[in-house]
Amino acid sequence: MLDKIIQNKLTEIEILKDNQKYSINDLSRMNFQKREFKGSLMQKIKIGKNAIIAELKKCSPSKGLLNENLDIASFAKLYEQSGAACISVLTDKKFFHGTTNDLIVAKNSVDIPILRKDFILDESQLIESKLIGADCILLIVACLSESKFKDLLDISKTLDLEVLVEVHDRKELDIALEYDSQIIGINNRNLKTFDVSIDTSLELCDVIADNDVLIVSESGIKDIETIKKLNCKNINSFLVGESLIISSEPESLLESLVG
Repeated sequence: MLDKIIQNKLTEIEILKDNQKYSINDLSRMNFQKREFKGSLMQKIKIGKNAIIAELKKCSPSKGLLNENLDIASFAKLYEQSGAACISVLTDKKFFHGTTNDLIVAKNSVDIPILRKDFILDESQLIESKLIGADCILLIVACLSESKFKDLLDISKTLDLEVLVEVHDRKELDIALEYDSQIIGINNRNLKTFDVSIDTSLELCDVIADNDVLIVSESGIKDIETIKKLNCKNINSFLVGESLIISSEPESLLESLVG
C-alpha cells in the first residue's frame, strides 16, 4: 500500500510543480503567521497535561471511510476547546480524502498550531505547505532516501517549518537522530501489516538520550490507560486521530486523554 501511495504522490507532485508560481526565495520575502508547534506541545507538558495532536481524518487505507462528511471547522474548534495542543490535518486526497483546503479551513478556525499530515517527497510540497499555512510538516523516514530526508529537513528550516519526523523502527530512528530531529513521532503501526502495538514506542524511546528531543507516540492511542503506560516511559505527547473521529463523544474522550 505504501508503494501505491508514493507512486500516486509522485504523479501529483509533477502536476504541482507545473502549476507552482512561487519559489523558496519568493517565500523568504513574504510574511507568514507562525505558531510554535513544539512550543505548544511543551507548554501542555510543563503544566502536567498530556500534549495531544488531535487529527482531522476522513478516511484511511487500513480502516476505510471514517467520516466522509467531517466538518473541518467544527471539529477543529471542538479539539481546541477540549484541550488539544495542536491539530493534524490529512491533506492526501486519493487515499485519505483530504485536501489542502481542509488545512486552510482548520488554520482559520483555531489559534493552535497546525500539522500538515501528508506524504512529503519534494520541496514543491514544502512550498505549498508554507503557502497554505502549515506550522509543521510530517517527514516519514520510510518514504525517503537518507539524502532526500536531509535535503527536505534543511529546506524546512529555511522556510521556518517545524518538522515531525516519523519513524517505525531502530534503523529509521537512528537516521532521525543523526540529523538532529527535534520532534520524533514513533508510529506504532507496522506499515507492511498495519498491525498496531505500543511496544514500538515503549522500546524505541529508550534509544533517545537527548532530553531536548520531543517524542510523540502515534497510532493505537485509544484511551487514558494506553497513555498512562506510555507516561511511565516519559512519553507525554501523542497523535490521536481515528479514535476521536469515530467516537460518539469526541470532546469527552479528548478531555480524558489530556488529563
